[in-house]
Amino acid sequence: MTKSGTAWFAVQTHGGKEALVITNLERQGYEAWCPMIAKQVKQGRSRRRVLRPLFPRYVFVRIDLTEQRWKPIDSTFGVSGILKIGMSPAALPDGVVNRLIDLTNEDGAVAFSDTLVPGDRVKVVSGSFDDWIGQVVELPEQNRVVLLLRMAHRSVPVTVPASNVIRVA
Repeated sequence: MTKSGTAWFAVQTHGGKEALVITNLERQGYEAWCPMIAKQVKQGRSRRRVLRPLFPRYVFVRIDLTEQRWKPIDSTFGVSGILKIGMSPAALPDGVVNRLIDLTNEDGAVAFSDTLVPGDRVKVVSGSFDDWIGQVVELPEQNRVVLLLRMAHRSVPVTVPASNVIRVA
């Protein structure tokens, strides 16, 4: 918790209700935010870029526990509940949400700008290979990455946009 007494808390929502929950929490005077990530979705024969929650079914809300009551959040339409330890809400570590906000670009998507190097393990977060884990083989141009993905007992090289991958441990 920061010196001013405010902290970010995670609120679990009903499926697909993140935007509704943010609206409802803001109407009650809370500051709420949901980090988004850009994904490519196929619609008919074309692909389009859409923003989807980085953490589906979760939004973050900033609360000053010395000034604001947190219990109304639990009964907000679209909310499953604020995450708690025992009977008290569990504050997120200082700086986590602020760092995600800092990484948000002008389109509203969180842009992880890690510098990738060959050998890094990465997860594909958008496109045809969504949720696949691979290894960086080469960086042929500024916005592209060649990965080795494990398919049918063999490693297959695949080229994807650099913005579609994030480094994993």
